[in-house]
Amino acid sequence: MKKLLYILTLAVVWACTDNFEAINTDQKNPATVTGESLFNNATERYHHILNNADVNTNVFRLYAQYWAQTTYPEESQYQQIQRKIPDNWFERCYRDALKDLSEAERIIGSEAANALTAPVKKNKLAIIHITQVQIFANLVDLFGNIPYSEALDFGNPNPKYDDAKTVYYELIAQLDQAIVDMDVDAAGFDANSDLVHQGNMNMWWKTAHSLKLRMAMRLADTDPAKAKAMAEEAVRAGVFSSVAENLSVEYTSNAPYTYPAYEDLVLSGRSDYIAANTIVDKMNALNDPRRPYYFQENLGAGVFKGGIYGSGNAFSSFSSPGKFMYTANSPGISFCYSEVLFLMAEAAARGMDVGGTAAQYYEQGVTASILEWGGTTEDALAYLSQPEVAYATASGNWKQKIGIQKWLALYNNGLEGWTTWRLLDFELFNIPAGLTRADIPLRVVYPVNEATLNGANMNAAASAMGGDKVQTPIFWDMQ
Repeated sequence: MKKLLYILTLAVVWACTDNFEAINTDQKNPATVTGESLFNNATERYHHILNNADVNTNVFRLYAQYWAQTTYPEESQYQQIQRKIPDNWFERCYRDALKDLSEAERIIGSEAANALTAPVKKNKLAIIHITQVQIFANLVDLFGNIPYSEALDFGNPNPKYDDAKTVYYELIAQLDQAIVDMDVDAAGFDANSDLVHQGNMNMWWKTAHSLKLRMAMRLADTDPAKAKAMAEEAVRAGVFSSVAENLSVEYTSNAPYTYPAYEDLVLSGRSDYIAANTIVDKMNALNDPRRPYYFQENLGAGVFKGGIYGSGNAFSSFSSPGKFMYTANSPGISFCYSEVLFLMAEAAARGMDVGGTAAQYYEQGVTASILEWGGTTEDALAYLSQPEVAYATASGNWKQKIGIQKWLALYNNGLEGWTTWRLLDFELFNIPAGLTRADIPLRVVYPVNEATLNGANMNAAASAMGGDKVQTPIFWDMQ
């Protein structure tokens, strides 16, 4: 609870403030905000947007076809502008997270340090940089070309957009430098300031290398040599090795520090989502033991039924999202152990030396996911023994096999679930009525506010990519 008290403090200090400079020049109401508090707030804000169920921001459980909608199915029909989804992502990431990280970096970077405190200071800055890399990489994955080199100059209302591939490579360099700067034998942020790893620098070391592995596999089709070097370096150095090491924020049972999806599903009193037929039909066909954890048995014991994706559905006629989503103190996850295992399976399938075979990491990824959700080792063994699940006999090439099981494991990370489909191109998704496969988004379009306030730079970025369209692929998406 102490850790999350920082968040409430920061929310009050920063609320309703669009002018960054005004915060530092208001002499009538001076506020002393520490770098630690800003880092804490940025971490929670970032995890909040990834874990909420707000149709105005986190539509990616829909894009991944994990959920369908009830009364208002527009987002399942890929309408992005009506609810200003792109604008809200820009605001939440740039204003609520990256802005705080930038100021935390400035404050901590300006603090005096001696021989004893210098490693601690370097560790804090390294952690800030790792978090910045993760958020900026997500923005590239969503939009393509983005404001980057001028994005954190909050006195500049018209930052230029940088080439997405160039940004990615600069982020990789920043991540590598953060790894060099880290001293795992020294302290970093204390447990109250570090929501995800409670000050454990060994876990930040693993986070950095797990993120490096994820970014490596983004590049696997466009720059296989770079991807191979990065992936092998990351695995040798050490990535997540258990579910306990997931990158997540631990929420509480007490408002206002509750799990974001709980706030949207329970506190709102709304019934906007049901299980999608896409995932339920696949899990039913495979007798997947995660079904009673992913979805509720509101239709009867052992009965799971998904609503038609892209259409309006009656809430009471289909399976509801699982109790995890309706629990106040569920963890807000941004990177899980099972994802790391599937990334290693993909790396091995591509011929990279990551210490095991694609089949081994595939089986470990499936098992880790089942255990994380509440299943047993016996459940995992029985599941993997089925011909359509076993790596040797499952349908399709390695992209289809790994892609589907990774997608199933990423049920609570819609952004990565959708991205997995974009990367591996496995055949599974349903097409909403009146649309075609080509209508499934490959990116999010630019914000309406950017067109109004920063139109010249935004239009140049769109033109360089091939147009501000949902069908314009991100640079790593080689179809």
